[in-house]
Amino acid sequence: MFRTLIAATTLALAACVTQPPMITQQATGPSGYPLSPQQRVTTAAEIYHANLDARIDVLSDNLQDTMARAELAAALLLRFRVIGRIEDGERALALAREAAAAAPGDPAVQRVNFAALSAFHLFDQAQASLARLEAAGADGRSLQRDLRLARGDYAPLEPDFVESRLPVADFYELASRADLRLMSGDPAGAAQWYRAAQDLYTDVDPLPLAWLYTQQGIALLRHGQCARARVFFSAALARLPRYYLAAEHLAECEAELGELEAARSRYLAVIEQTGNPEFLAALAAVEVRRGDARAAGAAREAAHAGYRQLLARWPAAYAQHAAEFYLDDGQVDRAHALALRNLELRQDIGSLILLAQTAAASGDLALACESAVRARATGLRPPELSDLDSLAVRCPAIPQAINRAG
Repeated sequence: MFRTLIAATTLALAACVTQPPMITQQATGPSGYPLSPQQRVTTAAEIYHANLDARIDVLSDNLQDTMARAELAAALLLRFRVIGRIEDGERALALAREAAAAAPGDPAVQRVNFAALSAFHLFDQAQASLARLEAAGADGRSLQRDLRLARGDYAPLEPDFVESRLPVADFYELASRADLRLMSGDPAGAAQWYRAAQDLYTDVDPLPLAWLYTQQGIALLRHGQCARARVFFSAALARLPRYYLAAEHLAECEAELGELEAARSRYLAVIEQTGNPEFLAALAAVEVRRGDARAAGAAREAAHAGYRQLLARWPAAYAQHAAEFYLDDGQVDRAHALALRNLELRQDIGSLILLAQTAAASGDLALACESAVRARATGLRPPELSDLDSLAVRCPAIPQAINRAG
């Protein structure tokens, strides 16, 4: 999906107003992976943000035609992906829809609309926008693959999973293949392609490298390797200190490694920047470990309020995150209802795993087993699949699904 965003945003970029906590961890790894900003020079973060903000301001004052609306939508969507403010994403979606309705046959406009709709998990509408893009003669194969992965429509992607074992001389395609290797249970193969993608990159835009390092860090974090993961999150933030996805995952690593004060400071900074309730919930957990019950309760209440607002506005985009929050918070029935709603929208393996967990917690063993079997039967092996191991002894069909999956 990142390729979609970049393809939709051919803009000048970059300027920090407030900085998150200083990064004290080494921001480069052994053997030149990840590369530091000195080893692979990209545009300074201040310039990147200043240019992007200026572009948005100029376009906001000159919305005279459809293409201007599409360009502003693309710029806002990009800032949403970097900074994490929901208001940018909402404004981008509204503008993209307007532009797409006015220019149904313009593939560039439809590409921006597809990216905005996908960001909010409005997959049926994104599919319709993709159809219009292809009807105009544009190549939508990579977008279709992204959409199928998001929805859990894996059967047509079998050739892509097979092909993901092979190298290719393209930054974005290598990153996509790395994601497929990770889903297939091959973290070493994923790391090989992430590293190869870095070595192919020669542009000065800092975001693709920051994003790539964050993806590698997330892959390591998902496999319990926080010490290694933090090097990549730090490397991403060395290029873009306000890149919220890297910042919140670095805070997660710091908390996991027992560095509670650093994690707390970083979460406070990213919450101030984004207002995202997911990070408020994470902060509450840190405050509990610090022994500050009052601060933990305040953060948890703010997370509840934030999720109520997001679910009222964008249920498709936030049902899964909210279900995970309520499950952790002990509100099993609410979590289960959201997991069921989420599965109506997308049937990817993560959604199946979540439904199995909420069903088991709510006492519906039959549904928990059915969901676990469906997850196993995909043949995919993300690390989160091990969360269902405790169900294996309670669900006789799971071993059979494992055998069928190979």
